[in-house]
Amino acid sequence: MSKILEYLDFQSVQNQYEYQDETSFFPPTLETESCFSRHLLVNRFLQTKMPKFLYWSIEADPNVLMDPFCMETICYWTDSLNESNKENKEAIKKLLLNIGIALSKPRNLSKSFHYETGYVHYLSEKTEPYISFEVHPPRRCFRLVESFERVVSKIKQIEILGMDLKVELENKYSLVDLNVNFSDKNHVAAQVISRTHNNLQKNKNDKSDLFLTPHIAEEIYKDAKVFCRGLKYIVDTFQIVDYWSPDKKR
Repeated sequence: MSKILEYLDFQSVQNQYEYQDETSFFPPTLETESCFSRHLLVNRFLQTKMPKFLYWSIEADPNVLMDPFCMETICYWTDSLNESNKENKEAIKKLLLNIGIALSKPRNLSKSFHYETGYVHYLSEKTEPYISFEVHPPRRCFRLVESFERVVSKIKQIEILGMDLKVELENKYSLVDLNVNFSDKNHVAAQVISRTHNNLQKNKNDKSDLFLTPHIAEEIYKDAKVFCRGLKYIVDTFQIVDYWSPDKKR
């Protein structure tokens, strides 16, 4: 029998670090709107100034250490050690130590299974199996957001044309018995997305037996959308040339 989940937001299932929410030691040279990284979590670090996003990005891809914003941050913390008071010096030492800890906790990619909807089934060692979204490579996060919003756009189009919403959606997505009696279009889209996802053939190695509900589908979409905020450049670019595709050789 399929397992129905409680919703777990992205941050709640990540590793925790000392001073991970401390924004006092954010490099002043990065306080500009012109900063942009191809790593979603590095961008989130630039937006929030919270080091945890930098650490989680390193866990997802150790090549983040070569990102100029990561390098700038590490250099700033290192230089600040000689100029800080005792209390700040201890905090900065912890921030730098966390870089090494993040490197020692690489993501176990064999425990995640990606689907065309953009949703990912995770077999976690810390929690029960859960469904979430992916932050690396960025295209997977955008795929989930765009797939959801494409359904919302279709719903709006059907309503503008005055057509039967239930019939049109069921025909379009090969579904039956959809409930379209919601005033919020996101609720209808979440039902389409969840049903579509659950109908996909599972990866043969995915033994999680997870079931995506409309509520969780919508909550994951809203969570993922935060990480895409302000990154229209990536969206426009990756659709033309997928620079971050691990499946393509250059």
